[in-house]
Amino acid sequence: MKIIIIGGGPAGLYFANAMKLLNPGFDITVYETKNESSNSFGLGYTLQKLTKDLLADLDENYFTSLFANGSPPRLSQAIVKTDHDCQTFKFNDGHCVSRFELMRYFRNKATSLGINIEEKKVLPSDLRQLQGACDLLIGADGVNSIVRKEYAAKFVTHEHKAKIKFAWFYNDSPKLQEDVRFYAFKTPSGVIQLSSYPLSDTRQAVIIEMTDKCFQSNGFHQQSTTDAIPYFNKIFTSDEDPIALITTSLPWFSFKMNTVENLFHRNVALIGDAAFSFHYSAGVGLQTAFNMGFALTKCFERCNDINTILNHYSKMTPIALRASIDKSLDDINWLENIDKHLQSTPDDQAIKHFLQKNKFSNN
Repeated sequence: MKIIIIGGGPAGLYFANAMKLLNPGFDITVYETKNESSNSFGLGYTLQKLTKDLLADLDENYFTSLFANGSPPRLSQAIVKTDHDCQTFKFNDGHCVSRFELMRYFRNKATSLGINIEEKKVLPSDLRQLQGACDLLIGADGVNSIVRKEYAAKFVTHEHKAKIKFAWFYNDSPKLQEDVRFYAFKTPSGVIQLSSYPLSDTRQAVIIEMTDKCFQSNGFHQQSTTDAIPYFNKIFTSDEDPIALITTSLPWFSFKMNTVENLFHRNVALIGDAAFSFHYSAGVGLQTAFNMGFALTKCFERCNDINTILNHYSKMTPIALRASIDKSLDDINWLENIDKHLQSTPDDQAIKHFLQKNKFSNN
C-alpha cells in the first residue's frame, strides 16, 4: 500500500503515524512546504480529554515525549472580562501545547516509524500525477487546501467567508498566568476580543479578533499586526493584568469555514481542515483532525478494498461532525454581529450575553 499525504500538520501526521502503526509495511510519504504550517494555523492548541485519548492511542507515553521540557500549565478555569465586569468560570480540564512542540513530536514519531517526510511545495498541476502514483492520496493541507480546490466539483465544497478578522500574538506576563482568558472590550468602532491560552507559566498564545467593520473603522487595514500592538496593549491592560503583546510577524487573517459533502473521489480523500474547518471558539479543530485520521485508519482495519473503505469513511464522518459544524456556524454568525449584540447590552449583562454562544461546555 502506497500512501501520499499532502500536508504535514496535525491531521496529516496523525494519520501517517496511525497507518504506519497499523501496518509497518505501508509506504507512506508526507509532503509539507517548509514553514507552511506556521501560517494561519495558529500558535497552539488545547489538549482536552478526547484529543489526549487519541494521542494515547498512538503512543501511551506521548505526554512525556511531547512535553520533554516539563509539564505545561493545567487548564482549569477561564476569566471572562468586559469593560466593566470580570467573572471566573470552570474550563474543560486540559493542557495547551504550542504548534511547534506538537509538530516536533509528530515529526520525530513519524521519522522513528520510517515515514518519509519531504519538504516540498506540491502544486495543483502535480496532483494528477501523484494520484496515479499511489494507492491513496490524502489532502491534509488545511483551510486553503489545493487538493480540495482541485477536486472541488467531486467533493462538493462549501465555503463560508466570515466577516471577521483575526491575528496571532504572544503575551508574556510578569507573574504566573495559568488561566484561559476571554476579553471583549467595546471601542467606538466596535468590539475587540482577546482570547489567551497559556503555553507556559508566563507565556500565552493570544488571538485578537473583531468584525470586518471594526477592523476597517479602526484603520487596522492600514497597519501591520505589529503596528497595532500598542493600541491593543492599551485597551486590554489593567493593573492586575498587564498585557504586553509580542509580534509573531504573522498578518491579519480573514476567517473561512470550509465544509464538503463528499470526503473522497476515487483514491483521493480529505482529512482535517482540508475538509472541515471550525472557528476556534467551537474548540474542536484539533480534535477533528485527530478524529478523522483515527476514523480512516479504523476503516482500513475492517476492510481491504479502497473504495469500500473510503465510502464508509465518507458516510460516517459527516454524521459524527454534524453538531460541531452547526455550533461553529452559530458561533460565526454570532461573532459577525457581536458589535450589535454587545454595544446595546447593559454593562451588568455583557458577560451573560457574551456567553450565549455557549463557549464553555461545562456551564
